[in-house]
Amino acid sequence: MSDLEVPQQGDNPAMYVYGRLAALGLCLQAYGFTVEHVAGGLVVRNPSAPRRRFDQPVAGDTIRCLPRADDGGRYWFFTSWRQPIAEAERVADAWAVISGYLGTPR
Repeated sequence: MSDLEVPQQGDNPAMYVYGRLAALGLCLQAYGFTVEHVAGGLVVRNPSAPRRRFDQPVAGDTIRCLPRADDGGRYWFFTSWRQPIAEAERVADAWAVISGYLGTPR
């Protein structure tokens, strides 16, 4: 694989997951979310979401990219509470779901 090729699902799993999370992170940043790459996931925050209390952190979630057993082991994005978001190849769909539960940044 050259430097310009995007990792595919059959390639090294760690590289594939990193590439999918990086693609999702870029998409979310373009729409105003803050993102932070952490071990095994992507912390996504909506900096403009209203807080219920002064000491409450901003709305956020840690997104993971994992194989989904009931979809033949294909990789999907999951919430921190293990709910499927979208297939890892469908970054725009994942953005729509994440925006739905974290709100859309202003």
